[in-house]
Amino acid sequence: MIQVSPIRRIIYSSTAVTDDSRADHLAILGVSRRNNGMDGISGILWIEQGRYLQLLEGPADSVTDAFERIRRDPRHTDIAVLDDRMTDATAFGEWAMAGLPGDGPSDAKARLRHLLRNSDAEIRRFFPLH
Repeated sequence: MIQVSPIRRIIYSSTAVTDDSRADHLAILGVSRRNNGMDGISGILWIEQGRYLQLLEGPADSVTDAFERIRRDPRHTDIAVLDDRMTDATAFGEWAMAGLPGDGPSDAKARLRHLLRNSDAEIRRFFPLH
C-alpha cells in the first residue's frame, strides 16, 4: 500500500521591500523552481504594485520548511497568512512554481486567469482576477 503524505496549502501576501520588485520576482521564481522541484512543492507567485501573493502546496513538512525560509527572506515584509489548510490534492502539481512577470498588467492578468482556470473557488478568491 502506498502511503500518501498530507498536502499542506498556504496562501500568503507580503510587501516588497525594494522598488525593483520585478527583478526580485524573477530571482525568487528561479530559486523557487529549483528548490520546490526537489521538495515536491508546487504553487503560484503573483506580484502587483509591490505586493506579493503566493500559494505553496505540497508535503506538509516541505511546505513548513519552505515557508520558514520565506519568512526570513529580506526582500519582503508584512507577511500575512491568508489561508493555511490541509487538502487532499494539489491544484498546481505540474509546476514547481508558476510566476507571472508579464509585459504589462493586462497581459499578466490574462495569464493569471489562465493559470487559475481549473482551480477551485477557495483558491481563486485570493487572487486579483479582474
